[in-house]
Amino acid sequence: MRRIIALFALCTFFSANLFSQKTSTPEMLDKVLSAVVTVAVYETDVAMKPLGFRGSSSDLAYAKALDLSSSKGSGSGFIIQHGGKYYVITNAHVVQSAASTDGSIYVYTIGNKKYEAKIAGGDTFYDIAVLQFVSAPGSEISALKFKTMEPRIGEQVFAIGNPLGDYPFTVTDGIISAKNRVRSGISGIYGRFGFLQSTATVIWGNSGGPLVDANGDVAGINSQIAFANQGNTQIWQPQINFALQADIAQRLVNDILSNDGLIKRAYIGVEISRDLVDDSKAQYLMGYSNGTTVNPNPVISGVIAESPAASALSMYKGYTVTAVNNEEVKNVQDILGVFEKITPGQSVTFNLVREGRTATVKVIAGTSDASVNANIGDYALQLWGCRPLTQQGGLTLNFFDRKIYSSYQQNATENILNIGQKSKLSSDVLFDGDWLVVAAGLLNGENSQVWTVKDVTDLGTTLRLCGTNGIIDLVLFRKGADPADENNYISKRFVLSGRDYIYKQTLWY
Repeated sequence: MRRIIALFALCTFFSANLFSQKTSTPEMLDKVLSAVVTVAVYETDVAMKPLGFRGSSSDLAYAKALDLSSSKGSGSGFIIQHGGKYYVITNAHVVQSAASTDGSIYVYTIGNKKYEAKIAGGDTFYDIAVLQFVSAPGSEISALKFKTMEPRIGEQVFAIGNPLGDYPFTVTDGIISAKNRVRSGISGIYGRFGFLQSTATVIWGNSGGPLVDANGDVAGINSQIAFANQGNTQIWQPQINFALQADIAQRLVNDILSNDGLIKRAYIGVEISRDLVDDSKAQYLMGYSNGTTVNPNPVISGVIAESPAASALSMYKGYTVTAVNNEEVKNVQDILGVFEKITPGQSVTFNLVREGRTATVKVIAGTSDASVNANIGDYALQLWGCRPLTQQGGLTLNFFDRKIYSSYQQNATENILNIGQKSKLSSDVLFDGDWLVVAAGLLNGENSQVWTVKDVTDLGTTLRLCGTNGIIDLVLFRKGADPADENNYISKRFVLSGRDYIYKQTLWY
């Protein structure tokens, strides 16, 4: 009996001792705060680019007010170490409007220390950017590590950042609500897998900040907030917030810092699309369809010339994709999720069906690089009855084939707008001279996402970013005209389906 009592007492001692050694939440946060930064952009371009011993951290964090009054925008971020150097992780949308000139981006560390930074690389698709310090940061900073264990539903997490740009080092807590959510960017740009849903409140300005677990490890990168539509009003949902999962973020950061700032991706050379009816314009379906069916399934709608898929998939245009690498797929987002797991050189198996006929086709994936996006840009220009004339001083286009253009346009509204006069124009203006591409993306009022286009590679990149919206807008300048006259600028919307009432969600990969 005495032995049992002694053993119980010993276990109780060790349990109490272990418990007392566990880091408390305030102590954990005190360590984490010195790795959190505010990212401020001071110089912007006209469009985005398609990219020691210290005291208490909490004492330093709130000792001074942060003055961002002269910045053009701000967000949050956190510091990591890679290869013996410190880097800042943030969202791409926080910095992608920054100019390329020196002094465009600064980060503010604990205690209001200001350091110039520049973009080391990133990926708009996943909304991640890596910044490097122009000069070495001081000893007041620390670095965070990405969480290595799979997060659990109900696990406690803390969001840290600078909401509204006015409240640096704000901490909110919550739990992991769900995992592997699919989120879309502003204006619906590309569905992306791999987002944690949490109840830790974030808002504008928190973007890019860390979502940490009870140990202070980064479980995710705070990226988006949720809204509910009520009539014409969007209502913020503070208990539904999204962060890019740590395992994906870690892989992306490693790629960016070892691959010249880019993500390593496979290249297949296939165009896959899915038709969705626009409910607000459904009344046009009967009048304009002319017997054309609307296929809600993902279909091979095109193949890029001289790509890995060129010979294998060209004869299967119009076939529905039912599975990729033995994973069942029902939409473009499903296929994209599978494609993102594929590495260069890997065999990709497509299960296809059309009118009762089935086929299994294999393609050996290539490597995605700048030339791949250029091929996609050239592919789209051919579909539009257009050709690039020169890329010196920018991408100049010549619309030369009205028949091809009209065939692609089908029943879609022209959507050509004179930017200066705000007047609608006919397609005649496109064929009257050559046009310099200024930018491309989505022109949707407050939700606009527009990227600078300097060559056909930039155009292809933007097409890949906007494709699942079913539309892309070009901002064009009349070649040789007065650049100071806004009447020489037009916007042209291409509806990928050629029909106003159909959104042709398109994936180029």
